[in-house]
Amino acid sequence: MTLSGFYFLCLLGGLIWAVISLIMAGGFGGDSATDVHAEGSGIDHGDLGGEITFSPLSPTVIAVFITAFGAGGIVATEGLQWGALAAMGVACGSGLLIAGLVYEVLSAVYKRTQGSSEASAEDIVGATAELLTPILKDGTGEVAYIIKGARYTGPARSIDNTEIGKNSLVRIVRVAGSTLYIKPLTDDADERKE
Repeated sequence: MTLSGFYFLCLLGGLIWAVISLIMAGGFGGDSATDVHAEGSGIDHGDLGGEITFSPLSPTVIAVFITAFGAGGIVATEGLQWGALAAMGVACGSGLLIAGLVYEVLSAVYKRTQGSSEASAEDIVGATAELLTPILKDGTGEVAYIIKGARYTGPARSIDNTEIGKNSLVRIVRVAGSTLYIKPLTDDADERKE
């Protein structure tokens, strides 16, 4: 097999891999570092406030690298008539450059589309919620709250370990793990924040 044939196989294989990975992944194959997702009537807060990421080793980025590597190698060997070492440099450089650009674009798109509908700790703290189950002294209850148009529920504790009755309106003042720390809405200043 010639060097040009190798580059052509990389170009063709990368294109086929890119198409298959896009079809199988149903998109761009990114992953999320944040484990915030609604499930039925509850929410798993997971790692609130984490950054949503797109992996540089996603199948799409790797396929783009292989495709650009093959294309750069073909241009260098067939178009420019460069030797094997120079062609390999062009192939590697074009693969890294194009894959890096695709990674940056897809990462930005993924962050923008995924991050807009997720609740973060900053969104939750200060929100008004309704107590679904009463909180006994030093106990845990459940609250419901709305963030960015989505309704969530989660375990809640009183910030000062006092009892709070069912259906009370409360303010979420802190998030620790999956537990929301709340205080009752009692004074006029709290009512104006709504």
